[in-house]
Amino acid sequence: MKKLIKSLLFVIAVFYCQALAAQGVNFETLTLRDAMSKANDPANPKLILIDCYTSWCMPCLEMAQQEFPKKVAGDYINPKFVSIKFDMEKGEGKEIGKKYGVTAYPTFLILNAHGQEINRVVGKSTADEFIEKVKTALDPKNSLAGIKKAYEENKSMATGMPYALALYKNAKDPSPVLEEIFDKAMDFERFSNDYLELALGTVKFGSPFFRKMMMYKAEMDQAMGTEVINRIIFDKIRKDMYQIAAGTAARYNIVYTPQQVEDIAYTVGLMKLPSDRPETHMCKIALYAINKDLDGMIDYYKRYIAYFRQTDVFKGILDGILRAQVSKASEAQKAAIKAYFENNAKSLNKEAQQSQFQAESIK
Repeated sequence: MKKLIKSLLFVIAVFYCQALAAQGVNFETLTLRDAMSKANDPANPKLILIDCYTSWCMPCLEMAQQEFPKKVAGDYINPKFVSIKFDMEKGEGKEIGKKYGVTAYPTFLILNAHGQEINRVVGKSTADEFIEKVKTALDPKNSLAGIKKAYEENKSMATGMPYALALYKNAKDPSPVLEEIFDKAMDFERFSNDYLELALGTVKFGSPFFRKMMMYKAEMDQAMGTEVINRIIFDKIRKDMYQIAAGTAARYNIVYTPQQVEDIAYTVGLMKLPSDRPETHMCKIALYAINKDLDGMIDYYKRYIAYFRQTDVFKGILDGILRAQVSKASEAQKAAIKAYFENNAKSLNKEAQQSQFQAESIK
């Protein structure tokens, strides 16, 4: 009897999920070409909605499982769109991502029946929020062309910020627009949080516009706080500097000249980041790596990195970078690297002994 009840409950749950899915957005298994052909049906013309996702994108999964099955989403989307979805890292998804410049996930492309982009919606939303975003995106004045026209007719912060943000969402460089409004705007506008977050977040490190902004770092620090500004700037190059330091930059198509890395290390040095955080030493280590100065790197580790706590995650990351240099090292350099890690081990043993002493002192 219990097995029968469980079976019935399972069947009911399956039918409920199927019914719920049927009420939601109808994502069809079609190629983009097939979707264009279907959307171009004179008897039932539609637009195309593409859900651009990746397997590791949790917001993508949450929208797929929690929001798109809702009836309100299906009621709005299904009559207007041929809906399809692609993993941007597989098959046709790779081509679509490259063609339309998809760099953030989730991204929802809105195309006409000829495959031309009308607009896009980026980021996670509830079903109701997503519907409102799509309605806004379908308004011609909110298209990239419409926003550009508004800016060109009246170049100001009010028109420039939406245009710059739209360029960024469409994988285009917003820096020329942001620099133009930086030059024209009042200080209360160009040092506002919204402007600084977008400008510093998208400007290329070391570019003329970046250097121009850095001349006003005191004003930016005052507006948002030195620590916040420093973090935004450092985060722009932290990952790249790690790949250079680790010798894996070529694998990820990351290209810097030694002079560019030196300029970055110099700029970050002037920012006076807290030296007691291992990650803030990454730029200098990258400079040693790109200059193939292993002796200098080893000396830097002995002078600074050795004194961080062994339990610090970034200490472990930095130590891994030095360990990877062994294959390129001379016998003398190997001995120096080995001595560095032996001293690490002694430090760990000392910490362990101190902890053991504290434990044994408790009666």
